[in-house]
Amino acid sequence: MKKALLLIVVMVVVVVAAFVVTRKRPPVQTEKTITIRVPDTQFMGIMPLYVAEEKGFFSKWGIALQWIDVKDPGQAGRVFFSDGADFFMTTFANLLPAEVRQPGTIRLLYPIYESAKEPGSYILVRADSRIMKPEDLRGKTLGTYSGPSQKSYALMVLRKLGLKEPDDVRLVQVASSAQVQGLLGGSFDALFTVEPYGSLAISKGARPIASAVRTTYISSPFWLGSGVIHTSFAKRQPKAVEALLAALEQAAEYIETHDAETREILARRTNTEPVVAQRCALYTWVAHPTAQYLKQIQKHADLLFAEKLIDKAINVTDLFEGRARE
Repeated sequence: MKKALLLIVVMVVVVVAAFVVTRKRPPVQTEKTITIRVPDTQFMGIMPLYVAEEKGFFSKWGIALQWIDVKDPGQAGRVFFSDGADFFMTTFANLLPAEVRQPGTIRLLYPIYESAKEPGSYILVRADSRIMKPEDLRGKTLGTYSGPSQKSYALMVLRKLGLKEPDDVRLVQVASSAQVQGLLGGSFDALFTVEPYGSLAISKGARPIASAVRTTYISSPFWLGSGVIHTSFAKRQPKAVEALLAALEQAAEYIETHDAETREILARRTNTEPVVAQRCALYTWVAHPTAQYLKQIQKHADLLFAEKLIDKAINVTDLFEGRARE
């Protein structure tokens, strides 16, 4: 009788232990390697993808990336939305209009923000300029890179400074690659830009009259964008999405704890000069956004709607994969 009772107790303990282990088990790794097609924009926002690939986090989770060469983020977007890529990272100003045009066709994940502690946006002038502070821009020309979102952000900043365009300040938009030379060559008086172009210009002698521009004048933190996948991919490959997030979460943790190694990867993978990579502010990536983070992102989406960058208000919370359980 005692032996039978002892056997029953042992069996119960084994069952309970198995249940506890199962509950604590991390996301299940995929049984076979899944290839995910990604446009290589060399945008600082995709830094965790480079890290996850080079440090083996993707292979650990059964993911292999197939990089697609693109000349700029615009082409990358066209490739993705024509179903030529599976995953893409860009700004909310580029992503949300697609949801407006075709509701329910995309899912968002892994949002990115610029913090006030790691300022990644600047207003720069030439070293010999008499412009000492942003308010001195009245009557001057302000350069920035091309695109409707950057123009809107520039106009928001000018409004906060009490300046109107074109009455007080004339805005000049140029290609991303022409920003630094445009400033140093005198094509405009000041430059509103982001990393790595800000650090590149400073390394060549430009002088900042304001840093953390987006977090100071637009929102703090400044949620600039996220990753995106097709809804069809998320439904067809749910384990792949889970594995992708697990690998990217490891990459974000690595970036926080291995600064020197991360900057070396940044220089090599984005063709950034090492001296520039060493001083660049790095963004923050979030694998599992909390309700507070999603509320902040919603405010940013509402701002894009108010600025007429999207034609309709969007509930972004419902679009996110990998939301934190609270």
